[in-house]
Amino acid sequence: MTTFLTNLRELKARRGLTTADLSEKSGIPVGTLNKLLAGIVEDPKLSTAQALAAALGSSLGALIGEASDTPAADDERKLLHDYRASDAYGKALVRTVAEMESGRVADTGETADERGIRVTQTIDEGAVITLPLYLSPVSAGPGAVLENGPRETIDVRASYTSEQADFALRVSGRSMEPRFKNGDIILVHQQPSVLFGELGVFIADDEGYFKRFMGDRLHSLNPEVPDIPLSRFNTVICCGKVVGHMKKKS
Repeated sequence: MTTFLTNLRELKARRGLTTADLSEKSGIPVGTLNKLLAGIVEDPKLSTAQALAAALGSSLGALIGEASDTPAADDERKLLHDYRASDAYGKALVRTVAEMESGRVADTGETADERGIRVTQTIDEGAVITLPLYLSPVSAGPGAVLENGPRETIDVRASYTSEQADFALRVSGRSMEPRFKNGDIILVHQQPSVLFGELGVFIADDEGYFKRFMGDRLHSLNPEVPDIPLSRFNTVICCGKVVGHMKKKS
């Protein structure tokens, strides 16, 4: 889920506005708002974002994620400054580390306080989300993966991560070790593209890949497995972004 979408939903709920109310206050058609709120349109026009920010009583920066209604701590401002000063490689590296850490927290249910002491997150053990788990995920093309492929359902513990997922796939092979092992399950948010450095599921010439997108190539986390240049394929389709991970039960 994008920062813009998260902020839009939170501000709308905080203001107690219905979609019709927001449409009337902003002048944005209800149909357009429904697409934005559903995540179908992730990057609104500047004029649309400005109108929504005004209607929600927020700054444009806070709405699109460049600023926050909650003041940032000194270390957060320093991190943002350093990130913006980095080149494309440095920014990708920062996102990779952040993604790995958020994945670790999601996988273990633990975080750490400022002293480095691990703190278990409070999770409602009774809350679950049911997701489709595709059995032969990416061997027959994207249509089969997301619509007609053989599948079963799994219950996943409800969390911020699992609530973003639209479907699940089982990892096959060792190319994404050590973090993802054969038999693990990845949670995927269906979307047509991913950013540089993000983990995604791709169909390339009817073959399925779970890799890190690096612009002109698909990268394996396992250093023993070579990257795959995208230039070798005629067509490459992104099926979604990997947002979570469930380890194979021993």
